[in-house]
Amino acid sequence: MGSKTPRDARQAVLESAITEFARKGFSGTSIQDILRATGLSKPTLYYYFESKAGLFRAILEFAYDECLRRMEERVREVKGARDRLVALATAIFEFAEDHPKLLRLVFATAFAAPEEVPTECVGVEKRRRNFEFFQGVVEGALKAGDLDRSYNSIELTHGLYGAISHKTRMHLLCGEGKLNSKSAERIVDLFLNGAKSG
Repeated sequence: MGSKTPRDARQAVLESAITEFARKGFSGTSIQDILRATGLSKPTLYYYFESKAGLFRAILEFAYDECLRRMEERVREVKGARDRLVALATAIFEFAEDHPKLLRLVFATAFAAPEEVPTECVGVEKRRRNFEFFQGVVEGALKAGDLDRSYNSIELTHGLYGAISHKTRMHLLCGEGKLNSKSAERIVDLFLNGAKSG
């Protein structure tokens, strides 16, 4: 392992495993594939992650934690409903641009067949936590009177979060559009103003 610190070694495994899992999926990726890619020993891998499922869970947890960290950071920097919603969309788009393979894994896991990925890997709590953070920003906009109160915060969150997720998926899968602050502004403005003319 050379001069790698424990954190470096753990990060090296995560990054190499993301590449392997993104290429072959959970079932198609062997521990040997990961060891070959990282140059680590099997005991080191098991020391950090306990199992292949533990490694996959750590990858998904990193994805949800990093996305949340970025959303929190972006939202802290701005005030006003529109700017805060744009900040959320921008954070998600930047995360997708910085970690495309990782986000593909997240989407693949979300849509995987029940037997395809072990249930302990899925990270439902962290997925819910991220959604609830987004919902909290929407609730703040509702309370401030910036959003239509005939809709509740869950409906509004699904509407905008769903549009952001769909745009992200289309970019990752088909190379469609750009994921940047400008596209974040457009998607939020469409959400806030609607497509109806006059």
